[in-house]
Amino acid sequence: MRICVFCGSSTGNGTVYAEAATALGTMLARRGIGLVYGGASVGTMGLLADAVLAAGGEAIGVIPSQLADREIAHVGLTELHVVADMHERKARMSELADGFLALPGGAGTLEELFEVWTWAQLGLHGKPIGLVDVEGYYQPLLRFVEHMVTAGFLRTTYRDMIMVDPNAGVLLDGFADYRPPNDKWVDGNGNGKGNDLSEAVVGHGNGQSAAEPVDVLAWILVRDGKLLNVRTTGKKFFYLPGGKREPGESDPVGLAREIGEELGVRIDQRSIRLFDLVTDEADGFANGRLVRMACYFAEYEGELTPGREIAELDWVGLDDALRCAPAGRQVLSRLAERGLLS
Repeated sequence: MRICVFCGSSTGNGTVYAEAATALGTMLARRGIGLVYGGASVGTMGLLADAVLAAGGEAIGVIPSQLADREIAHVGLTELHVVADMHERKARMSELADGFLALPGGAGTLEELFEVWTWAQLGLHGKPIGLVDVEGYYQPLLRFVEHMVTAGFLRTTYRDMIMVDPNAGVLLDGFADYRPPNDKWVDGNGNGKGNDLSEAVVGHGNGQSAAEPVDVLAWILVRDGKLLNVRTTGKKFFYLPGGKREPGESDPVGLAREIGEELGVRIDQRSIRLFDLVTDEADGFANGRLVRMACYFAEYEGELTPGREIAELDWVGLDDALRCAPAGRQVLSRLAERGLLS
């Protein structure tokens, strides 16, 4: 297995990005995963490759001839492919790799990331893509991606192609279970490109189709190793606090509104950062309907007070999983995996 890693020709400010690149290189080699990258000996690119080689791994570089001198091609790699231009570089890296990771980087890193993401949307490959969110580096980008969804320029199916975690090991573990979306590309007006859209016209009384999950926002609040959950009046299971976006709302605005209505506290929208995207069976819906939750950490002010339709709130751990809706059980498990629950 080989993973293509997009990263920078500089190391960024401080040491945190350099350390992340070195740690990822060591991890890849120890897991027996080959590296495919941009072929340079400088910046986080060089540190990544050096770490792979130092740990006895395979490092394959792909660099355009016009950049071989500017980015200083790495001469100690397992293989170095010198290609004609940037287009051939990206195509060659994609051919050689079984998945893609992006460390923090500049415009070039984003350009490479967005191209392979677009190829995935078009069905040109079915390989997993992940962002190593070092120190929350990609949070502003993720907020803009949510804005694209809200504005109607990006389908949630395609948003969810991108896995995000500060821990590269979690992303690599997730790559093993990745399955690309089963649908083909449709344009912004919902016109299929050779796709069977029969499922997409089956109404469910709320304007959503059988093929589309219920799309919601959820707040992750952990205290003393327990996760805050709420139960609405008339419901059996506990849920994560949150709810659906209003038309035109961004995720930070929608989350702050929902949490204010449910729990009477003020979310600091500047502190919001993505924890994970979770899809599972939706409680209370027939025909196997799914719910897709965008789960966010966020700081708050005020006293937690049940409001609106909230019957009670509680702090739950893994032992309480069966009291929670299916998606909430997934969240408990993922928090525990990352050492955030006692």
